[in-house]
Amino acid sequence: MDLTEEERKERVNTLRNEVKQDDISEDKLVQFLEANVWNVDDAKHQLIETIKWRKKMDVEHIPVATKYNNLPLLMAVRGYKYIDDGNCHVEPELSDSVIRIANCIGGDCFHKFDKEGHPILIDRTGFHNTKEMGNHVTTDEMTNYQISANEFLNRVIMPEGGEIAGKPVHSETLIFDCTNMSLWQLHMSAFYHLKAIAEIVQQYYPETLHRLFIVNAPSAFVVMFKIIKPVLNPRTLDKIHVLGKDYKSVLLDYIDADSLPSFLGGNCKCEHMPGGCVPSVAQKTVKRLVAQQNEKVTTVYNSKMMKAAKTDESLCKLIVP
Repeated sequence: MDLTEEERKERVNTLRNEVKQDDISEDKLVQFLEANVWNVDDAKHQLIETIKWRKKMDVEHIPVATKYNNLPLLMAVRGYKYIDDGNCHVEPELSDSVIRIANCIGGDCFHKFDKEGHPILIDRTGFHNTKEMGNHVTTDEMTNYQISANEFLNRVIMPEGGEIAGKPVHSETLIFDCTNMSLWQLHMSAFYHLKAIAEIVQQYYPETLHRLFIVNAPSAFVVMFKIIKPVLNPRTLDKIHVLGKDYKSVLLDYIDADSLPSFLGGNCKCEHMPGGCVPSVAQKTVKRLVAQQNEKVTTVYNSKMMKAAKTDESLCKLIVP
């Protein structure tokens, strides 16, 4: 929708007055307005439902790892200011579910920023063990993992993106590498997990996708995409770029070569880290994780850590000394 700057400001103020919560940032209001094509009533409904959901789920007290609180990582990270480079390791604070999820995922890594200051998440989609995920991970475990990953992204990585961009950043660039993808990955239980995650992200984390690049996409992906497509809104679909094998020049238009892994056409190899840029159990660049009596709960961290986060804000906020 084409609105003047004055009209946008007016709708932001109207939404703020309608929601009646002064602690909501202007960027958050804009985020929900953009998600609803600047329709104040629709944005109000989605924002109020999100506030209710976050309160019900106690999302604000979900622990997030920072370089200052030394919580274990849920996935690999590379190249950020407020969290040290690292991989997911077996630590007592992690739940058993995180260990199982990490072994199923083909390789995930928050890897630096694009040219506009949006964090990059690289997903080795073609190496996901969807059968193991469908059989040994519940939907609650998978959605809790995704919510925790979103909160980590928003609270720990996005602030640095804003510093780079010179304005608030609330969206990420995704790269799905479909190398090795085949029809054996079409596991229905895993797709129920994916559908549940997509619904949560669209409802409660709107406008958090900047761009999605799907590279090395085989014909099997077309089948998978047709299953996922109905749950995605048109605005999301406009941000998706299916590139097949001719993708390197396109990625480099948006991402500096030093921020892009060499296997995707960039210069980065992250040789200082086990597994390189995107460690992968499936590719055997890192070893399979073995739980050591980690607590069997659906949350990503154990009960002791979840309880501690309710009173220790350093466990759930980025607090720079």
